[in-house]
Amino acid sequence: MIATAAFSVELILLGTSLLVLGWDLFLKEGSKKDILYILAFLGTGAATLLVYDRCPWSTGTAFAGFLVTDSLALFGKGIILIATLYTLAMLVRYLKKAGERYAAEFIGILLIASAGATALASSREIITLYISLETLTISSYLLASFAKKDAASNEAGMKYLLLGAFSTALLLFGFSYLYGLTGTTMIEEMASRLRLMPPGPLGVFAVILVVAGLAFKIALVPFHMWAPDVYEGAPTPVTAYLSVASKTAGFMAFIQLFVLGLTVPGLEEVWMGLFGVLAVLTMAVGNLAAIPQTNIKRMMAFSSVGQAGYIILGILAADKLGITAVLYYLFLYAFTNFGIFYSIQLVSHKTGNDLIEDYAGLSRRQPLIAATFLVCLLSLAGVPPLAGFTGKWYLFSAAVQRGYVILVFFGILFSVVSLYYYLQVIRKAYITEPKDASEIPVHPMEKAILLFSIVMTVVLGAFPGAFMRLAEAAASTFPALN
Repeated sequence: MIATAAFSVELILLGTSLLVLGWDLFLKEGSKKDILYILAFLGTGAATLLVYDRCPWSTGTAFAGFLVTDSLALFGKGIILIATLYTLAMLVRYLKKAGERYAAEFIGILLIASAGATALASSREIITLYISLETLTISSYLLASFAKKDAASNEAGMKYLLLGAFSTALLLFGFSYLYGLTGTTMIEEMASRLRLMPPGPLGVFAVILVVAGLAFKIALVPFHMWAPDVYEGAPTPVTAYLSVASKTAGFMAFIQLFVLGLTVPGLEEVWMGLFGVLAVLTMAVGNLAAIPQTNIKRMMAFSSVGQAGYIILGILAADKLGITAVLYYLFLYAFTNFGIFYSIQLVSHKTGNDLIEDYAGLSRRQPLIAATFLVCLLSLAGVPPLAGFTGKWYLFSAAVQRGYVILVFFGILFSVVSLYYYLQVIRKAYITEPKDASEIPVHPMEKAILLFSIVMTVVLGAFPGAFMRLAEAAASTFPALN
């Protein structure tokens, strides 16, 4: 009998996707699509409750260990589901403005992408991991190019597809070498067999290919080329989703493969050395390239690249504190980043573009949106006592304990650099006189979501204890880390 508890979240998401698509067949042309949003929220909400309630129907092992849903997997799934709920909330405004003609298709593909992302968090076998990753990635190609009449959206989808196909080839090539060396596709068995082998060039080559393939998914430099164009051209809800859900899924894959599978003598030094170089390059390029940007979505793309550099420091630590810090940072990053992108959507809905200069006088036009930018941008910069400061404190502490003092120095340096371009947006919002003094309308529900993002960003920074314990429990899944 198949233990469906191991993939109950994925079953709910896929079932909801089919229900949304099926229900749309019975709706008349031109009728309101509100029922589709309700169905999507109910299905995703049920999956989220299943994860955070930790009931017996949300954990287990299936398919001879190919899927393992434990505390680590549940933590990753929880972040992805939060991102999905936020994205659905953003889609209500976006799709109503676009006429809702393809609302069911958009929502359906989003839920399929989330099912792939959550399945990846449970994958303990490289073929299952690859299929889960590609379910997320192929769905993301469709979402990025969904605005068919928008040239920028089409360009974003095409660039994402071409570069994504190249990275997938590298990843599969690396997996084939790992299988050839070990004779197994199970990640834990792979680690056991690699420990018995002398290090060789084929193992090193496989690690390099896998690092390159996965680095694309989380936009590490120099595999970040797709991010600025895709973030700028894709619909804003999709940009927000990619910045959180896709990044979380990518880091879950890194934890599964490298901390669980490739922390072995001879190969550990290789991937840690690669990660050290990539971390510095990613922090430097991401933060420096963000400074001259005039489009706020493009600026946030480079900001997201820089944030990935900080998170890699926790992976480099490869111990309980490091993985705990990574999970905690991904959790707080969801609320902070969605607060920013939700605000971007509200402003662009009014102005018709995403230029930073249009944020002039935002505090007079809509104080809540300006406050959201203030709190969330300062959090990303690592200003105390906000969540970003606490998250970076844990990441940097884990890296220092493992001797990566120079990398932490670069992390602190580029955090200071990031403060410069974040403050440019805040200065526009609070000091510069507005060109258009008209109010930016915000629905009461949208105000509640913005307030929730602000509150969570403050609470996660000032009172991290309970959330850190959840992250620590998730990191304790791997006996080698205890």
